[in-house]
This record gives sequence, C-alpha cells and structure tokens, in this order.
Amino acid sequence: MNEMYEMSLSIHEVGVLLLLLIFVGSLWQLKQADDLMKYLHKMRIQGPMIMMTMFAPIFTGMVMMAAKHLDFSVANIVMIVLSIVLIVLERKRSKPLKYASITEEGMFDKYKKNASIILVIEMALIIMISIGMYL
Repeated sequence: MNEMYEMSLSIHEVGVLLLLLIFVGSLWQLKQADDLMKYLHKMRIQGPMIMMTMFAPIFTGMVMMAAKHLDFSVANIVMIVLSIVLIVLERKRSKPLKYASITEEGMFDKYKKNASIILVIEMALIIMISIGMYL
C-alpha cells in the first residue's frame, strides 16, 4: 500500500509541475500573441489540454485522500480550496474567448492584460502551496 501511495504522490508532483509549466507557456504565448484569430485557434486546441492537466493533480489528490481514508489535514483542505480557485480563475480567463466581444477594437489588449494577471496569480498560488508542502 505504501508503494502505491508514494507512486501517487510522485504522479501528483509531476502533474503540479506540468501544470505550472503549462501556465508559464500560456503566459509566454499570450505575451507573444498579436493576432486574435490565431490565438483563438490555439486556445481552442489548448483549452481542453489545460483543463485535463489541471485535473490530473486533483484526481491524484483524491486518490491519495481515499488511501488515507479521508483523513483531512490543513494541507489537504488548502489544496482542495486551491483546486477550486484555480478552476474558477481558469474559467474566468477562458470565458471571454468564447464570445465575440473581444473582437472589438482594443478588447484583445484588455483581455491580454487581464489574462496575464490571472496566469500570474495561478502560478503564484501553485508555487506558494508547493513551497508550503515542503516546509
């Protein structure tokens, strides 16, 4: 049982690292974007990938909680809250892309600014919780 828990923990850590790398890549891609239509096309492909990557650590976290017989700790509660916050922030970042309102003059630049802030917040939250787990 201990080996399975350790493997799940390793997969969880890799999933969190991968998610952080994807957020860094998304921020870089957003900063480089100058054409809305090309960016929309990329995001229609990457959006589901980002969400799947977000749910990998959530799923492995649920598996580890089940292995611990739902023994909640402060760290577990913080990670659950963080997962919900990340889902909400990612939804907030991607929602304007669904609607044509950002095709108006200057709205893509406004979207880029807001999305950049959201991505930085997401990365900061992941880094803070990761550091907190190792202290």
